[in-house]
Amino acid sequence: MKPKKTYIVATRPSPLAYTQTVQVVNLLVEKNPGCDFKIIKISTQGDTITDQPLTEFEGTGVFVKELEQAILQGKADFAVNSLKDVPCVQPNGLILASFPKREDPRDVFITRDNKTIQELHDNCIIGTGSPRRIVQLMTMKPKAIFKALRGNIGTRLKKLEEGQYDAIVIAAAGLKRLGKTLTESAYLSVSSCLPAIGQGTIALECKKEDQETISLLRSINDNNTEIAVKAERSFMITIGGGCKYPLAAYAEINGVLINLSAMTGNLNPFKIHRISNQSTIINAEELGKTLAERMITEAGKMGIKMSDYK
Repeated sequence: MKPKKTYIVATRPSPLAYTQTVQVVNLLVEKNPGCDFKIIKISTQGDTITDQPLTEFEGTGVFVKELEQAILQGKADFAVNSLKDVPCVQPNGLILASFPKREDPRDVFITRDNKTIQELHDNCIIGTGSPRRIVQLMTMKPKAIFKALRGNIGTRLKKLEEGQYDAIVIAAAGLKRLGKTLTESAYLSVSSCLPAIGQGTIALECKKEDQETISLLRSINDNNTEIAVKAERSFMITIGGGCKYPLAAYAEINGVLINLSAMTGNLNPFKIHRISNQSTIINAEELGKTLAERMITEAGKMGIKMSDYK
């Protein structure tokens, strides 16, 4: 009997990263019963430096670079990444080969007593270091105080319970993948808080020339998810921004049509600009590009410095 092929899978060591990697491996085993998988945990810069806001890190890819190096050095066949952590462009020789079905893309607003953002007092302390979240939440709570929030989901929830914050904002996808439940009132609609580009999506990254691994990973690719996130990332590539800036884009597919909504802004002075457009799914990436070009023009007229995003 021919021995099973064993694939080495790189992941970050956090409980969420490991859990979602196990979930991906289970999907792959179901589609490819003739394969085995070995998961290796690799700490990234973002994992080891937890006392510094992400906006203060030099460069991009603080949660993926070490995983990418493991692939390039032959220590892993592929990596399981949260797409919102992946920069606009992959290193030479690597490709985002597959996107399993997207989880809930929304943000959640969590308090100790299940209050909504509207029910909190005006000067509440909200835990988030995301400029994207801050600029959108400021439209609902302009006098709120925003404090940086780092650490894995368990750490963040503990800080809330200890009273360091009146509320914290985190991605719904991570909570759901860890099996945690929340009241429906905790979820922020995409219209009130547009998600980060790729939020809720897992991206499987491998060598561009490794056709065997690409074929394996494509077996669990979700076509609609891939189309949607390619439109979002086309927008991001054209803008040139990342998590250091108030920038969001979210695509929804309805039959053969795709709608892309986007947001950008300034924190000081406060300004926010939202736009949207739609096209056929065949033109999804072109939609992202043209919407970004429109955003650059319109935001520039408002005094939002899009040139800073480059």
